[in-house]
Amino acid sequence: MEGAFQALEKIQSNPSFIEEVRGTREKPSPSKTDWPVFGGTLEQSGLSPDAGPRTGGVAWKLPIGMSWYASASVEDGRVYIASPGVTTLAYCLDEITGKVIWTTPQDGLQIYSAPRASSASVIQKDHIVLRATSGSWEYTEKDKHVFYIDKKTGKVTRQVDADRVDCRRGCAPISGNNDYLVYPFGRLNLRGAPAFYRMQDTVVVRKAGGEPWWTMRLGNLFGEPVLAENHVLAATDDGILHALHLTGPQRIAWSYDAGSPLRVTPLAADGMAFVAAQDGTLHAIRIADGSLAWKLPLNEGEPRAWQLFSPPLLHGGKLYLGSATRELYCVDAVSGKLDWKATTSDYIRSRPIVVGEAVFAAGLDGKVTAFDLKGKEIWSAQATAHPILANLAGTPNGILLSGSDLFLRSLDSSSGREQWKHSLLQCTYENGRRVLADVVAGGGDYQSPPTVVQGKVFVGGPDRFVRAVDAATGKELWRFETSGQVSGAPTFANGRLFFGQQGGNDDLFCVSAADGSPLWSAQPGWVWTTATPHDGRLITGTVDGNIVALSTKDGSELWKHPTNGGVYPSPAISDGRAYTGSWDGHYFALDEKTGRPHWTYAKEGVDYSRGGGPDSAAAILWKGKLICRIAPHALVALDQRTGAEKWRFTDPTRPKMGMNATASASGNKVFISTTIDHDGMPCGGRLFCLDDATGKLLWHYTGAGGWTGSSCTPETVICGSSTDVFISCLAVQANPDGTAKLLWRTRVDGIFQESIPAIHGDRAFILCSDGYFYAFE
Repeated sequence: MEGAFQALEKIQSNPSFIEEVRGTREKPSPSKTDWPVFGGTLEQSGLSPDAGPRTGGVAWKLPIGMSWYASASVEDGRVYIASPGVTTLAYCLDEITGKVIWTTPQDGLQIYSAPRASSASVIQKDHIVLRATSGSWEYTEKDKHVFYIDKKTGKVTRQVDADRVDCRRGCAPISGNNDYLVYPFGRLNLRGAPAFYRMQDTVVVRKAGGEPWWTMRLGNLFGEPVLAENHVLAATDDGILHALHLTGPQRIAWSYDAGSPLRVTPLAADGMAFVAAQDGTLHAIRIADGSLAWKLPLNEGEPRAWQLFSPPLLHGGKLYLGSATRELYCVDAVSGKLDWKATTSDYIRSRPIVVGEAVFAAGLDGKVTAFDLKGKEIWSAQATAHPILANLAGTPNGILLSGSDLFLRSLDSSSGREQWKHSLLQCTYENGRRVLADVVAGGGDYQSPPTVVQGKVFVGGPDRFVRAVDAATGKELWRFETSGQVSGAPTFANGRLFFGQQGGNDDLFCVSAADGSPLWSAQPGWVWTTATPHDGRLITGTVDGNIVALSTKDGSELWKHPTNGGVYPSPAISDGRAYTGSWDGHYFALDEKTGRPHWTYAKEGVDYSRGGGPDSAAAILWKGKLICRIAPHALVALDQRTGAEKWRFTDPTRPKMGMNATASASGNKVFISTTIDHDGMPCGGRLFCLDDATGKLLWHYTGAGGWTGSSCTPETVICGSSTDVFISCLAVQANPDGTAKLLWRTRVDGIFQESIPAIHGDRAFILCSDGYFYAFE
């Protein structure tokens, strides 16, 4: 250890920085070929006939945030905020200066199993209480993901089991007071054989110290259950608001049917329950008996928004809430009369806040706007480029917004001026540029590979949205929200876009590529991977181990093939067969029409009981061969028709390297990347060029690859890095001395995860973990 630190000190004393390299601008690409599916074609080879980017310059970048709903809590001049990091659970900051009072560390030795703190803080007498989501590689013992943190010291004094919430859900709700805690509960085992999960469908109540009180299963819960004096209120997706007795053996007090899905946290105050439904109606119910006091239609809904309203706020007898229809409402809480509504610049997802004589609302465009209590705008400030999802907090000392770029900011309430900001991940700064010294726990988030069709780029995001973006300008054209994270590529066929999600309900969606309007949804289960359309069929795989084919017309199930592990590789299709793999260790060649297997392939002598391979690396079809990654450390080429092995490649310098990236191919070459897997974190990424006929190594390049795969043109290969903050373009042909020929290299502010470049004309598009979707030219 001493020697390692001496080596680090030597590097720091005389640092050698990796430089950006710019390529030469040439004539425009003569073609702009669509990239409608993962890897560009049904064979997924990652090859485009276009020229691709030549200089490496950034044409544009679009901010795409985390699904971050953890708001700040304020008490006695102290601000408490969760951190999603592997090494940090929470911060306590001075409300005036933003300076750190204490930090709560965690021993996050494994990125995929470390809990991700993802809730607002429940403030108790001596503690704050936080809840965390879990990662993809949980262990078999119970995960105690409710943390009691001493308010004076920041030390964790107790942990309580709350089962697992998949990190792709985006939040781990918990609320309460000095007497009780309440939270939604689900079940999750992604490493099961097969995997198992249940949405958060159960209300759990504990005493304030964590002692069990009672549980009750109700149905899918997207908002938080809340305490309401002697009741617990819980709103379920079937449109029912449930009132449950907090004490006594009789649990159900009453239930109220809103007639439309309820996906937002209800508000309990002054003996009333207020809840907003997806059809645009706000309901007021008397808590004493469940009778309706009034209901008010506010809008006609927004079919592209999974959650239509923000949580409501009650202040001075008025209800304030925002909407995905870009409106802020003020409603009289007694009469149900709409006092006023104001137009805003974007969706309002976070709960508004009233401080002094102003109400403050935050939008998905990163703007915070102050209105007087009659609805007149006072000021509007571009607080961040990224969406604001978490509820606003604050006092006259400042408006606190917890952004999806993982910064907490304090704004002056009179002007919107930023007073201070604090990174929610450990970091340092280089000329004002944040350089992270921690990573988000639980696993990758910026994973969706983009597709490009007819001048539009489509990409999913960790914030639960799929976006359509103008390929030329980077302007967002439309967005569609799901209930979970979209990690696969949104695929295109016949004017329609297809994508699943993980972490929410079981929905897979088909929407219009023109405007994002929903056409149908099916319920195959959680779908992390891409859904590949061909010949009227949509072939995909589910987290709980099924390979399925749905009708592209209406989503009806055509066939299903069960496996014993989660299905994560994107399906490749050719000659009437679909090819994909499962965490049970097998690759499958299935009949595209019936789902019956033609052959299967699995390496003997490997324990697949805990899952892990084949993982997110997809197989590609190239010159009659299926080229795929097998566990634990090899790339193999299989005969496409028979499954017979033709060649195998492992890193000759690192026999136990990690390999979890999709290969690509161009000419007579195949490209694959490797890393050193250090507790789930990739280190030392390398891109290898192989002879496609033999698997023989031709050249390699250090500084590209990892989890992210490459894409090719006839003359170049483009690859991001999961270990260095760069994306690089290399010539397919090596230098005369056999070394890799670098054409350009561009720095970004994060690593690349499972997203791979989509090439279209002179540009390449890719999603990065720094919170931006890039177009390189």
